[in-house]
Amino acid sequence: MVIDVVIVVAYFAMMIVCGIVAMRRLKSTADYLVADRNLPFWVFFPCLSAVILGGGSTFGSASQSYQFGLSGAWITFMFGLGVVFIGLFLAGRIAKLDVFTLSELLQRRYGHGSGYVSAIVSTIYTVLIAVVQIIALGTILKELLGWSLNAGILAGGMVTVIYTMIGGMIAITITDFLQFVLMTIGVILLLIFGVDAAGGIHAVTQVVPPEFLTLTNISGQRLLGLFLSLFLGIMIGQDIWQRILTARSQNVAKAGSIFAGLYSVGWGAAMGICGILAYILLPDLASPQSALPALVIEVLPAGLSGIVLAALMSALMSTVSATVLASATLVTNDILKPLLHLSEAAEFNISRALTAVTGVVVILLSIYIGDVFVALDTAYSYLSGCLFVPIMAALFWPRAIWQGAIASILVSAIAVTASLAMYGPTSVAPIMLGIGSSAVVMILVSLLLARSPAARN
Repeated sequence: MVIDVVIVVAYFAMMIVCGIVAMRRLKSTADYLVADRNLPFWVFFPCLSAVILGGGSTFGSASQSYQFGLSGAWITFMFGLGVVFIGLFLAGRIAKLDVFTLSELLQRRYGHGSGYVSAIVSTIYTVLIAVVQIIALGTILKELLGWSLNAGILAGGMVTVIYTMIGGMIAITITDFLQFVLMTIGVILLLIFGVDAAGGIHAVTQVVPPEFLTLTNISGQRLLGLFLSLFLGIMIGQDIWQRILTARSQNVAKAGSIFAGLYSVGWGAAMGICGILAYILLPDLASPQSALPALVIEVLPAGLSGIVLAALMSALMSTVSATVLASATLVTNDILKPLLHLSEAAEFNISRALTAVTGVVVILLSIYIGDVFVALDTAYSYLSGCLFVPIMAALFWPRAIWQGAIASILVSAIAVTASLAMYGPTSVAPIMLGIGSSAVVMILVSLLLARSPAARN
């Protein structure tokens, strides 16, 4: 156990060193926010994969698979398939945009403050996604060190925020690449030792209920909710777009997105198997949320378990860093810069300061919420429910107008908030009402006002 702790502490120290190294290479805001848009495929693909695979796709899938079998992996499958779709149909368009954020795209397309409204909603999403990861980080440290969940959240969150703040996207690129390698090795080791501890593949298939080995042990309503929130939502996530904007070319963005999506589908299958192994070997867990770290400690010898836990933490930290930076980028680039007419130097300094402030807010919210699924479902309800329609209209519907965009965002935000209060974050109602109201308002307002002089100004 002591050697596991040493390995995890050494890993944390290495991440901070990466941030310091990256800080020395920073020369501009573009370096800090999008790594100067210059990543080749062999760097871009693993870095995008690392961003996708966070707490929801790792701990969320394993936790759900502990309860429902392979069907629990639909969380990660939806993420992966959504990114494959991005690669096939959207990545080329995204990569050629000379923007830093989704909200900047909306402001250029619609004007009239649409970027401000979008930035607020996107910031809520990115903050909550960061909360998901830090809660999962805290869960690992709780299992490893016997700390309280809050202490684990505080420690893991602070390390991630520090290296992100000082090194920006260059630091994230360095750490994401290392984390991708580590998490790939880690999950392979966990599967090998876990299957062996359970008595082999044949024994696993004999012990679990038959429905655990299918992809249909989940309600149709829940599957629809995952499609609407995760498949559609990941297409318009600021953290995903900001990583795609780092690609060297449109071809790199397309190919890298497709490969990252397919890798994520494979990761989902691995998490589904891990959840089943935990169900067999650890049937009396107090919380399914602990299934993955508990499985690591159960089946791996000391030393190796520390390496694999560090690998699992790397999957979380890569997404924390991306979403914290995305939140700071949205506030700086889309709200403060146009309002205060910031210079290049001022934008750079404020971006770094807001990264630190956002990190503190995320850590405090993580302590307050304490549950991965509450934060994950809430985040994607707002993202998909409020922004999917106006963003897709900006890219593909020339008749969309600014009044329709702003009205659709505001009305859907009210619908999502009311639905969350009435039905809770696990219900499919918030996302359905959000997307439905957003589409109706966008279409009606755009068609009704299209001929008015105001709509063209």
